[in-house]
Amino acid sequence: MPNAGVLHAQLNPPQLRRYTLAHPRLAALLREALDHRATIVQANTGYGKSTALAQMADWNLPLFWYSAGEGDTDPRQFLSHLIAALRLRLPAFPEGPLALLQDADAGAPAALDAVLHALDEICANPSLLVIDDYYLASSPETDALLEHLIASVPPALRVIVATRYPLQWKMLVGWRAGNQVLEIKRAALAFTPDEIAALFRDTYNLPLAPHDVELLAERTEGWPIALQLIRQEMRSNPQAPLDTLLARGSGSLATLFDYLAQSVLAQQLPRRREFVLQTCALRELEPAACNAITQRDDGDARLLELCDSDQFVRAVGERHYRYHHLFHDFLWEQARRQNPSAARDRHRRAAKFFRRAKRYDEAVYHLLQASEFRQAAALIQEIGETVLREGRLDTLAAWIDALPPDEVASHPFILFMLGELARLRSRFDDALAWYAQAERAARDAKDTSGITRALRGQALVYLDTLRPAEAEKSLQEALRLSDRLDDRATKARLLEMLAENKLNIGKAEEAERLRAQVRALRDEGPSEDALSVRVKIRTGRLDEARETLETWARAESGQLHPPRGHRETLLILSLLYAFQGRGDSALDTAQASITLGARFHSPFISAVGQLRLGHAYQIRGDLPQAIRCYQEAAALGDQLAVPRTRAEAHWGLTRAYGLMGDHPAACREAAAGIAVARRSGDIWVAGLVQIALGASHMLAGRDRDAIQTLQDGLAAFRASGDPFGRAATRLWLALACWRLRQRERALTHLDDALTLAEAQHYDYLWTRRTLLGLQDPRVIVPLLLEARQREGKPAGRDNAYVTRLLAAMRLEQVSAHPGDQLRIQTLGAFRVWRGAAEVSEREWQRRKARRLLQLLVTFRGKMFQREEILELLWRKETPEQAARDLRVTLNALNHALEPERVDKDPAFIAREGSACGLQSGADIWIDADEFTHLITRADAEPTPTAFDLYRRALALYQDDYLGDARYEDWTSAERERLLALYLRTADRVARELFARGEWDECLALCERILTRDRCWEHAYHLQMRVHAQRGERVQVRRVFDRCAAALRQELDLEPSPATQDLYRQLLA
Repeated sequence: MPNAGVLHAQLNPPQLRRYTLAHPRLAALLREALDHRATIVQANTGYGKSTALAQMADWNLPLFWYSAGEGDTDPRQFLSHLIAALRLRLPAFPEGPLALLQDADAGAPAALDAVLHALDEICANPSLLVIDDYYLASSPETDALLEHLIASVPPALRVIVATRYPLQWKMLVGWRAGNQVLEIKRAALAFTPDEIAALFRDTYNLPLAPHDVELLAERTEGWPIALQLIRQEMRSNPQAPLDTLLARGSGSLATLFDYLAQSVLAQQLPRRREFVLQTCALRELEPAACNAITQRDDGDARLLELCDSDQFVRAVGERHYRYHHLFHDFLWEQARRQNPSAARDRHRRAAKFFRRAKRYDEAVYHLLQASEFRQAAALIQEIGETVLREGRLDTLAAWIDALPPDEVASHPFILFMLGELARLRSRFDDALAWYAQAERAARDAKDTSGITRALRGQALVYLDTLRPAEAEKSLQEALRLSDRLDDRATKARLLEMLAENKLNIGKAEEAERLRAQVRALRDEGPSEDALSVRVKIRTGRLDEARETLETWARAESGQLHPPRGHRETLLILSLLYAFQGRGDSALDTAQASITLGARFHSPFISAVGQLRLGHAYQIRGDLPQAIRCYQEAAALGDQLAVPRTRAEAHWGLTRAYGLMGDHPAACREAAAGIAVARRSGDIWVAGLVQIALGASHMLAGRDRDAIQTLQDGLAAFRASGDPFGRAATRLWLALACWRLRQRERALTHLDDALTLAEAQHYDYLWTRRTLLGLQDPRVIVPLLLEARQREGKPAGRDNAYVTRLLAAMRLEQVSAHPGDQLRIQTLGAFRVWRGAAEVSEREWQRRKARRLLQLLVTFRGKMFQREEILELLWRKETPEQAARDLRVTLNALNHALEPERVDKDPAFIAREGSACGLQSGADIWIDADEFTHLITRADAEPTPTAFDLYRRALALYQDDYLGDARYEDWTSAERERLLALYLRTADRVARELFARGEWDECLALCERILTRDRCWEHAYHLQMRVHAQRGERVQVRRVFDRCAAALRQELDLEPSPATQDLYRQLLA
């Protein structure tokens, strides 16, 4: 009997172990095998093919299992084993096919036809035939038999074939075109990072940190057998870090390497085995490099052969490949053990090849691997500055770390590069030590260029850490030495640094003169660089600086560059945005610069980024968060011993504490900030701190102290040539004098501020919250109105600019203003704010004052006659009593809204004879108006923009209009109008949320709709659709039942035909 020698294990799926790898994505994909004639699972060893297929035994379907063996290339043996597998699970399978196979005169094809005929007769229910390890049986004859079997099996039988190597069947092309074959390859069998995390957490009970998951995914590439071996090693060595377990020579990799030696390498033909052991010297495989190492010319053919047979080779580009990471480590280890000298020779040949090809990174790598340290050092010296300029600090550091110490010490330029690496990573003391060592080595070698370079490095540290005296000394000596060199570029670079040092101590004019010398040395006209932009910022040319920086930021996006410390484009741009009151942009660029600092491993960039983030939070009004940023930046700066961060942190904290009302803390920070600025000679930064302190004095009600401090700040900005600082200081001085009733002095300061602002386009100082300006621009409006209205316009000034500023704040029609915007919330609890201060319950004095304001707000735009108001609010009282109450209530309302008003017409409540209403054009913000305005805008916009506007509108609708006045008839119409608008808008947003797949938010919004209208059927539709998408049929029924109950209770109706049709469709 031909199948008498079949082992029982060949006809049964392997028994699953306790820690079988759970792979839900693969399990779901295998389920699709039921929809295809054939499924091919193809990947190299260790990818869990057999384990995944063995889990099909739990599908409650008949499973015929056949694991092919070494001798099964013989078609009769292959077929006899296949028949045995079928007979084991099908007792009714006839004897005929086996008898025919035993007949020497009959061929295997005839026996297969008999098998197919038998299956047609007895295989009527869905069932599965799995042929595992088919690569052991594959031959032209067995391939033909299996193709015929798959093409002719009954429709109920699905064939699944697992193999290591790609199949070359003729019928595959047609099956693919007809979607009759499911192909599951290595990518589907490998574990993704998320799946690795779930596997170790849920199956192995070994939760991994995110960085360990990332490392494991990168090294193993999701290879299941490697994950299993790592798990075993983690169990054996629970204290060992994961990177140690994945290192060459570790126990887990030793076990894996033994497995690869037996299961992969030993199975290769000698020619292929020699090729992979030679080319494992390369990090990436390409034909020319392989030929250089093997000294043959068949690299292209060999690589295609490896790739086509899926021998742990990955394509990374056209004719470019690499070995699987762990397989590469295995090959490297094998090659090194077998012949270390030959391995080094291969690296030398590779280095020679890559150097000729000008691929210097690879050349350095191979020189270091070959222990050719002198050649490697020479090449590093040759390309080091380019690598630094590209921002590849880690690459350069790794190269130098691989050199022996004596080799490093003999190369002054490499010592200098170590200084550059330390400086760019904010290790300033280390940097100075390396530069000093480079200087000594250069002096010993009488290398003037090297001495100059080392002094320049020291000066850069002093510039970064704001030590102008030391910077001046190093730069002057370097300039003296540069006179001996015929090197205009070096001299220009030193003069440029000297210009920056002058700017850092507030000498912008000297800096500009030095920059002119630099341009002359470089034979170029005016050009832009970080220094010129900083000069523009410190001399008030903010728009010019912003345009340049924004252009640079766009060009640098996604590009590598060396770290620049505080000169990073995004850092300077964030500060400028804060000066101009662009809070969102300031925040975005600050956060991006912090990310940049982390990428460069530069605590200095991160510290300055935190400072700029603090400024951005101040502009956005989040003062506690701003204070946290300043404190973190100061702590980082202290660790780095960089006073620059301290000075800016003190400035920011002075302003933030002042705005929060902590005047003593603001004074302490200001004193410290001014002291740091004066020690470094930076009068501009001292001016910034003084303007913040002056503002803090004013916020504490100490206006006279504020004037003295602001005068000092004005002098600092005048000395440093900054019109922007002068304009901001004049603005604060005008406000301080106005509050002290010094009208003429206030208007004089105001006029000077307006003159500067109009000339330099500083409109934002008046219309936005800015870093040097007012936290609430409304406080200056009374002064602007005074300037516009006074007789004899100052110095012949045309008041068109004042009118333009008022128009930008939408206040051009205002004739009276208290210095605060009135903000009224009607959609939810009724609340009123004067600027940032909420009107308290006590300030209303009379309850009817609130109700009167609600009436006027409800009918905004209407002037009520006294009788109308009395009828609506005092209908139960006598006319005389009602009139008296109205008069008292109106006074209480005006006092609540403008407690500081003296002998002026009310700014918010208009009186015309016996009529009253809201003042036309008054500075009043009402949430209901904003709600309506946003929806009107959204209705005219395309979907993405409209969606954001609709959501902003919905966020305003906290509850129905004037809920505490819901029983007043005069609120009903407005309430119904706004509710209808809300329901329509919420429905639109819910539809869009469903379309975007944001189902949780869609459900929540539908729930809010139904809270306000239980009979809004479309909300039920969306909820049913969401639950159906999630496969939650019970929830679909519950939503429909809830809908039906609501309609019956509220309207005595059944759900509409559309609702019922949708319900039936979703449950079908």
